[in-house]
Amino acid sequence: MNTHSMENITDETPAAPQAEREQSFWGRRRKFPEQVEAAYQLEMDRMRERRLRRTGIAAVLLYSAFAVSDRVMIPDAYEKAWAVRFLVVVPLLLLCTFFVYRIRHPAWREAALAGAIVASGVSLPWIAGFSSHPNAAHYQTGLTLIVLFGNIVVSLRFRSALATSVVMTIIYGCALAGIQSMPPEVRFNNWLFCFAAVTISLIANFRMDQDQRRAYFARMREQERNEELSHAVELLGRLSSEDALTQVANRREFDRRLEIEWGRARRDGTSLSLVMVDVDCFKNFNDHYGHQAGDACLQQIARCLRGIAQRPADLVARFGGEEFVVLLPATAEEDAAALAERMRAALIDLQIPHATSRVAPGVTASFGVAAMHPSGSTQPSTLVAAADAALYEAKEKGRNRVAVRQQGAELMMAAGVVH
Repeated sequence: MNTHSMENITDETPAAPQAEREQSFWGRRRKFPEQVEAAYQLEMDRMRERRLRRTGIAAVLLYSAFAVSDRVMIPDAYEKAWAVRFLVVVPLLLLCTFFVYRIRHPAWREAALAGAIVASGVSLPWIAGFSSHPNAAHYQTGLTLIVLFGNIVVSLRFRSALATSVVMTIIYGCALAGIQSMPPEVRFNNWLFCFAAVTISLIANFRMDQDQRRAYFARMREQERNEELSHAVELLGRLSSEDALTQVANRREFDRRLEIEWGRARRDGTSLSLVMVDVDCFKNFNDHYGHQAGDACLQQIARCLRGIAQRPADLVARFGGEEFVVLLPATAEEDAAALAERMRAALIDLQIPHATSRVAPGVTASFGVAAMHPSGSTQPSTLVAAADAALYEAKEKGRNRVAVRQQGAELMMAAGVVH
């Protein structure tokens, strides 16, 4: 069950109901749910790919080291033994070590790994078959080491480990049966020893997979908790800075940003502009159309204002009731006034009916614009007061217009009544 598949799943651990995962994993009636199983196999595949080169090189070195004993154990056939080792098995192991993960299909890749292990095991009775020396009988025991290496060090998937172990145990039994000089009880004892060692390695393989699954399951749950926590923190931050009705910034966020932008404008020597917006005759709108219609009207107005003040640093906020503010860093008063005029015209273009308005047949708004270069002991509240004074002037002059106020000077941009 050390399975490895699935192309990335966008490198995200897929979500799955925890109850379903616990039942499928702990109950052992089946694997993880399909998508989670695929992600688990992919992670195991990546882990084994990272360590396969070192594991493969270690296997080659260990296998090659026994060439030293060939010269002593089977002096009548050591040259043939070396040919098998270095011309057949070692190239196969190196090929598998460096190129097996170019095989993209997991089943074929696993088959290649299992095949290399079986080939290494088959080579031992093959080498022993070249020699008539009594020591040749001892070569069969090397199969047990190879099975242990494949099941525990290479950590084949359990299915592959089981199949490889069965094949190798059968090969070992057949090789022992061919050694007539060995007493039957010794042959059986050797085979039983091999069988026990293989069984132990399969148990270890299975338990390693269980531990890896538990660890993966724990990581998934931890990741879900972290994502839930991040989402909660993000939601809390949004709730603390966003007006629930209009989804623009609230008064608290506006005050915070005003302090920040005021300090930045003072350091940089730039102009900071503020546009204050008041929906004309909005109480009449609410009384005539109802508060639900009033809420929908404010939502449309907020979207309209936000759609025009689009720079990353610009801030549209609900100031209270039917009033909005637009904070415009690094903006001169003439640019802020032009932007306010675009907003005024855009609100008219919404064509929201307002039968009880004293200004126009549709919803309109009045705009007060102020701009300052922060310096000395001047406070941000001064800018708010200036914009509010400009808004008062716009409303006094008939509403549905933009008034600009800077350093005591007043400038009015009037608009005719729209029919």
